[in-house]
Amino acid sequence: MALPRAAVRLLTRGVVAPLLSPLLPLPVSRRLLDATGYVLPVPLGTRRTATTLGGVSTERVVAPGADGPHQVFYLHGGGYKTGSPTSHRALTAHLSRACGAPVHVPAYRLAPEHPFPAAVDDAEAAWRALRAAGHAARHIAVLGDSAGGGLAMALVLRLRAAGEELPGSLGLISPWLDLDLRSPWVSANASRDAMLDAATLGPAAEEYRRDADAPELVPLAADLAGFPPLHVVAGADEILVGDADALVERARAAGVPVTYTRAAGLWHAYPVFAGLLAEADAAVAELGAAVRGDCAGSRVRVAVVGAGFGGIGLGAVLSGSDTAEVTILDKADGVGGVWRANTYPGAACDVPSHLYSFSFAPGREWTRRFAPQPDILRYLERVAAEHRLEPRLGTEVTEAHWDEGRGAWRLDLSDGDSIEADVLVPACGQLSRPAAPRIPGLETFGGPVFHSAEWDHDVDLTGKRVAVVGTGASAIQFVPAIVERVAALTVFQRSAPWLIPKPDRPYGRLARALQRLVPAGRLPARGFWALFFETGALGFTRFPLLTPPFRWAHGAMLRRQVPDAALRAKLQPDYPVGCKRVGISSDWFPALARPHVDVVTDAIAAVTPTGVRTADRTEHPADVIVLGTGFATSDFLAPMKVFGPGGAELSDRWREGARAHLGIAVPGFPNLFLLYGPNTNVGSGSIVHMLESQIAYVRQAIAAIAGGAGPLSVRPEVESRFDTEMQDRLGRSVWTGCQSWYRTETGRIVNNWPGLMREYRRRTARFDAEEYERP
Repeated sequence: MALPRAAVRLLTRGVVAPLLSPLLPLPVSRRLLDATGYVLPVPLGTRRTATTLGGVSTERVVAPGADGPHQVFYLHGGGYKTGSPTSHRALTAHLSRACGAPVHVPAYRLAPEHPFPAAVDDAEAAWRALRAAGHAARHIAVLGDSAGGGLAMALVLRLRAAGEELPGSLGLISPWLDLDLRSPWVSANASRDAMLDAATLGPAAEEYRRDADAPELVPLAADLAGFPPLHVVAGADEILVGDADALVERARAAGVPVTYTRAAGLWHAYPVFAGLLAEADAAVAELGAAVRGDCAGSRVRVAVVGAGFGGIGLGAVLSGSDTAEVTILDKADGVGGVWRANTYPGAACDVPSHLYSFSFAPGREWTRRFAPQPDILRYLERVAAEHRLEPRLGTEVTEAHWDEGRGAWRLDLSDGDSIEADVLVPACGQLSRPAAPRIPGLETFGGPVFHSAEWDHDVDLTGKRVAVVGTGASAIQFVPAIVERVAALTVFQRSAPWLIPKPDRPYGRLARALQRLVPAGRLPARGFWALFFETGALGFTRFPLLTPPFRWAHGAMLRRQVPDAALRAKLQPDYPVGCKRVGISSDWFPALARPHVDVVTDAIAAVTPTGVRTADRTEHPADVIVLGTGFATSDFLAPMKVFGPGGAELSDRWREGARAHLGIAVPGFPNLFLLYGPNTNVGSGSIVHMLESQIAYVRQAIAAIAGGAGPLSVRPEVESRFDTEMQDRLGRSVWTGCQSWYRTETGRIVNNWPGLMREYRRRTARFDAEEYERP
């Protein structure tokens, strides 16, 4: 919240200025200035990462959505003897948001312990490391305030003297460029500047310069011809405004493109108060816009295959992007993915609505705690509409080929057309292809046969004898929904599912109004359910002692809802809880306990024209057969074929089981990034949460490619190391205790993530270009 200018001036004069005084012991001054960095507000969700660049400790600051492709290299102020990435944490966070880019803040060595040229040497080393990480100079902006502005000028002069490519943009906030303080404004503004005085700057200049004589110490005397576009911000009331005036005049005379904000009534380095001072916010926004214009890279053509949660989510975060031009393709005639295809009676999510939605797009469609299918479809349609996504629908991608000569993907479409893209993002999901069982005689059945994911709504089940094959998550929902209508229901069960009660409830008019008016009100519920599912994940992967409550809940519900002992025995699983997907339902057991429902555990031998025959030769008559037999979960991209360099086919690479670094990148397949790929499913949690992590990672990868780093292919040793870790951890999980859709026929677990959603969010938070190579 912005404060009145007078209040911020008073804060500056009464708190900040004394901390810069040479009368204060230097170690105390440094610590107290760092403490001020925690007082000023920063954009919510800003990430800060401690790293090194060229051996120099550096803080990487990324505001939400600030993924580049350009980068900001920031040199903090502090009179060359104080200041740090910590003291400037608020300003750099606001600059990251305004520039739309990560900000790298090296902690260069300070005087008097390390006089000139230590600070410039550190700045140069960090700059070169940033360049070596794959960032083109034209896509890097060098910014600095006060003494950091002088360092920024010194760095550019040193690079030019070496004949090297200069940064794409140069932004200076109240730069200190004349260490001799000769400008008449030093005395003229002495009473007006709320932050600085000559008594503070004079000793600092001497301790930094220490009798050195070099062009880098007098940038105002340099020839500025060939400098990058220059953007200067200064307060008209500051004692160093003469340095900014002189620099702008000389730069314009040298033909350098210049913008200059000389803010009346404001003091030295006033933009450090971004988040508190309206004028500071405006200056930061203008500087950010200038950097974007100078450094933005070319727009990357991104083809996304699938318009479900993954495709719509990625499209949403890239909408309006300076870096990407997105085309979403889907074979269906509308968005929604599985939530458009699965319209069976009772279709709903088994994760509470507030956790089964993007954090950047709160849902307001929810009519129940566990949203039914129509609510989720409306949610995805709204997100697509609000971000002006216009997927190319009714279009199936049959093949994708990497064109080595053009460094791009060619996508062949089912209508005979083809398109070209720089980046290919398959967002097909793991539950998109219904699996039809191989049952002898199935084609001879005289009545309707359909899969639950392809529900035939033209078939009226009223008064019919219905056979249901399978007791997975879909059957758990649709059987209770149809049980009242049918004359007889026979459920063929291969293995009983573990169940926990479903604490569902409808949302009344008031609750729904609050969803619309106060989106943040969902955060406590989102946090509670995240903790609940993370506890389950710990039980399934690391601490089996956490799983007994699941067994107890199943047993208690079974005893209460199923009076018949023989039926209870059939419905008791014979494998560890969590080994297969745990169902959430409070009406499955009552449905099976109805008099006209029969649960058959004998294996199916064949389908006849009039019913289903089991291995004991019993004929079970039926008018309709519904297949609740799940999905082909291990054939991740089928039927689409993907061919990398040299014609290598991805399905061949995955013959022993799909694998990818972070479930996203595959060695040898450049600029290919998967959403909901191998080992990213959660046995307990929200796949939307996982998808949001992947989307953030892919967005950064696209930004890096737009910045000139690509094409990119993950290094084989990186993927191999990740896969070894995954399989080792998965080998100690509950999922090895039975055969399920999580595993291939050889036993390899290709679907599930062996940790917490929180761990995956952390590991995908930053795209590391060093893990990738050019093909």
